[in-house]
Amino acid sequence: MQAAPKPVNEKERITALYEYNILDTISEKDYDDITHIAAEICDMPISLISIIDEDRQWFKSRVGMDDTETHRDVAFCAHAILDPSELFIVNDVEKDERFHDNPMVTGPHSVRFYAGIPLLNNSGFPLGTLCVIDKKPNSLSAEQKATLTALGRQVVATLEAHKANLELEAQKAQLEEMNRDLNRFAHVVAHDVKSPCSSLAMGIAYMKDVYAKEIDADGLAFLDELEATAKSAIAMVEGILRHTRTVNAGEIAKEHFTFGTIMDEVKKLVAIPAEFTFGISNREFDIYSSRYMLLQILLNLSTNAIKYNDKWHGQIEFSVEDSGACYQFSVMDNGRGISKEDQRHIFDLFTTLGVEDRDNNKGSGIGLATVKRLVNKLGGEITVDSTPGHGSTFTFTIRK
Repeated sequence: MQAAPKPVNEKERITALYEYNILDTISEKDYDDITHIAAEICDMPISLISIIDEDRQWFKSRVGMDDTETHRDVAFCAHAILDPSELFIVNDVEKDERFHDNPMVTGPHSVRFYAGIPLLNNSGFPLGTLCVIDKKPNSLSAEQKATLTALGRQVVATLEAHKANLELEAQKAQLEEMNRDLNRFAHVVAHDVKSPCSSLAMGIAYMKDVYAKEIDADGLAFLDELEATAKSAIAMVEGILRHTRTVNAGEIAKEHFTFGTIMDEVKKLVAIPAEFTFGISNREFDIYSSRYMLLQILLNLSTNAIKYNDKWHGQIEFSVEDSGACYQFSVMDNGRGISKEDQRHIFDLFTTLGVEDRDNNKGSGIGLATVKRLVNKLGGEITVDSTPGHGSTFTFTIRK
């Protein structure tokens, strides 16, 4: 008996094999179907998907054999992988000096015929073989050889899909851990930034109250500016925390509600100036979605429509309609509008247009980014159509 020498690239081959995490896994139908087809097509009693490990051959799938593995030294498949580009066939093993006294031949398995196609992965490494075995001398027709070769490619495709799934699961676990770390980081930074800013704002308010008569107009204006900056920093930190909580929400809980009821909630939560009007169409329209997420979207868009409206009499119109697989919403205002250039960036996190709102405050660039993330999480898209000086219309969809 001649044990097969190891390939010249054995170290790299084994490294590639272990990346599939396939050894010693349970039986799987995708692989078992292939071995059954191979046995049937080639009219052989035994068919195996054999994976060549360092010192053994392990059978991922087997037909006609009870053993789950053998030592590598007695493996016909160890010879087959030495020339991974060819179908390895031994028509009568008793006439081959490499195998005539092999325990697989002289023992209870009584192997007399072997044909194996190497399982060549995408990197060019032979991981094992798909083989068929008979207990009498035999041969394969050209059609059987072609079929066995094609089935070998299918085994490799299944292995590659298995590996890709493992990589995706690993990436998902890594992203989840990164999200947890980012959440912890956001809360730590928020506390470290918010606390001193709050103290600063309180200190400035105290100085303005107690020393107002002793500070000239320029000094008071400077304190006003410092106070506004501190409050802006606090608002940004709170916005970051809300954004983090919102976009990392887990499962989406859905419920039935009407457009009118959720808009009534919006009106209760938004400070609407007396000179503004809210127009609401299709109040009785029934919606089945995440009430919480849709409320957050509408609150953000409503607040922006008020804050950045430069008209004395502000008009904001809300509507919803059925759009096949989605609900389509629109929020239209008669505010200052957004230029074409700025429309391309307004949904980017921390992007601001550098303009002040009705209370002379600048935005944080978090609100619309959160809106976009929420809309995407609900399976929809959001767009804006705007003309400077004539208002904006935000249109978004959410999947039913």
